Amino acid sequence: MAALFIFIIAGTPTGDASLRWTARALAGVLLVLLLVWHTRRRYYLPQTKSHRPTKVWRLPDYQVNILQRSAGHSNALTRLNEADSARARIFTSAIIFPASVRQRITERYEPGQRTLMQRVTIDAQLSPRVVRKILHPDEVSAAERRLTVPAQRSEPSVEFPPPHGAEHGVPTASAIPDSNGQSVILFPVLVPLKGEMVDNLRVLAADGSALPILSYRQYLQLVAQVLRTMLDIAYGRDISAETHGEAFKAEQLALRAVMRRAEIIDKDDDDSGSHELSIVADADVGPEVVNEAALTLAAQLVKKLTSHYAVVAAVPCPPDGRFVVSYERMMTPALELAPLSKGILNWMKARARLVFGSRPVDFAISLDSAWTTQSYHLVIDAQDGVFVGVQESTDLLEYLTAHWNRVKGIRKKRARNGQVQQAVARGESSTEATTPPPYYRFRRRAGQRYAHFYTRFFPEPIEELPRGNRVPEVRFRFYEVPPGSVFRAVITGCAAALLIWLIGFVASRKADPGTDVPAFLLVFPAVAAAWLGFDGQPRRLLEGTLAARISLVTTALCSIAASGLFMVYKANLLYFRWDNFFDMRILGIKSLAWSGLTLVAILNATSIGYIYLARSWEFMHLSSRPNTFGGPKEIVD
Repeated sequence: MAALFIFIIAGTPTGDASLRWTARALAGVLLVLLLVWHTRRRYYLPQTKSHRPTKVWRLPDYQVNILQRSAGHSNALTRLNEADSARARIFTSAIIFPASVRQRITERYEPGQRTLMQRVTIDAQLSPRVVRKILHPDEVSAAERRLTVPAQRSEPSVEFPPPHGAEHGVPTASAIPDSNGQSVILFPVLVPLKGEMVDNLRVLAADGSALPILSYRQYLQLVAQVLRTMLDIAYGRDISAETHGEAFKAEQLALRAVMRRAEIIDKDDDDSGSHELSIVADADVGPEVVNEAALTLAAQLVKKLTSHYAVVAAVPCPPDGRFVVSYERMMTPALELAPLSKGILNWMKARARLVFGSRPVDFAISLDSAWTTQSYHLVIDAQDGVFVGVQESTDLLEYLTAHWNRVKGIRKKRARNGQVQQAVARGESSTEATTPPPYYRFRRRAGQRYAHFYTRFFPEPIEELPRGNRVPEVRFRFYEVPPGSVFRAVITGCAAALLIWLIGFVASRKADPGTDVPAFLLVFPAVAAAWLGFDGQPRRLLEGTLAARISLVTTALCSIAASGLFMVYKANLLYFRWDNFFDMRILGIKSLAWSGLTLVAILNATSIGYIYLARSWEFMHLSSRPNTFGGPKEIVD
């Protein structure tokens, strides 16, 4: 390819002119074909092959049978104490009804060059009754041997007896103490989708100490224990394979769904475990189901854990039931380039940002965790030198409106039947009849480097609800604080325009000024533009705006072109002396070439200067808006 390129530039030393150009054309076609072949072989194919789906093997059925037997009932099993029963209750509530445990979530993101550091703090509150069973299991009276799972919204309550233990000495996940031997609770701090990798995860207690995380085997054992306990609740007795065949079949399918790894499967097969549990009560054979609500909760738990998995931490149990747990991890956001549907200008700008290495701080954060808590805070803590320019969510208002209209419809329907007053009298404050309206706020833009979004009573997505089945995103966009890289581009652009005009004014009247100093002067703006715009490896996500980078590139090209044009005029080469054919003067310059180059330089300087003034006014406007809430002030006299 290098030889063909040289041949296209140099051509043949002798021969007919038409033959030489024909040979160059054929060499050009061959060079293009070789470039396509090399690009496909060297870059395209390796990238496409690296994104092939990972081979995932299914777990054998005997693994499911072992897990089912380990949580089953036999003469060799012994029941766990009240503390283990309470831990199972906490785990179930935190998975199915997370807002009943999580009081507040603060989610913070810190951007890097290509990654995000996510730090999430969870404030949780447990029932005093549950805490007493964990800390003082021997003091629980016989009348309190059965626990009640708190219902959220319109879900029924379920009596929750102690779960079963493990078989053949398999350690149970619910019996894990912390490093100091204290009583602990098993809390799912993170419930990601199956197949999603969690990078550099650290789970921390309120004092900053690391918390132990259940292994995958312990997590499955915990799920099996909770599922078997719910089946015992549903039948009002300890089930057995001989008398509860349908229940055992449903349990086996449910465990298989929970243990299934991330893979592409049929949707009907994906829901088989939860579906079989939900229809156990309709079976004509076997004992009668006495508590269908337990089956409903079991089906919900299995449906959730079929597509997700839980990262469960052993958290020390506080005496008052209130604890704080946090986790942090590294995240790599997906890069979304503007499609052609948004316009050709946006499409070109998105690609130009990648070419010039000038991407702004622009994030879209999904509110997946907002509905899992009663109060939710989202903070984007950007770097120094930027300020919040845009904060919006296009689908948030439609999402909240759809859910609130649904609640109002249910409320009106129940009001006609007198069910609202009955719900309030029973203290069911979490049902649709008494659910308060959602609320959200953005931290006002005041030129600060961080963005803050707050919401409470955020509704859970419902698949059957139009415009309310998909959790919206919140987008934050940050701009440079003046002066920044735009100011450097203004300085170099103005310097280049002034030098080009001055030397062009002189050179158009006297081709040889008797010195080579103008050629060196014209190179300085190019060197300054390269040094100010691309001086070393970028250390932050925002290292220069697109306008500044384009202006600096234009400045460098204009300076180099002006230096070459000066040498052409000094050597008195007529090839580029267009002023011999056109009589045109611009700003006192007689030469057409110098006039055109001067106009480009002036246009570059004025354009970047206008952008700088506009961004500076935007920053001053946001920073100087009156703050009616008090607080500190920055005074500039």
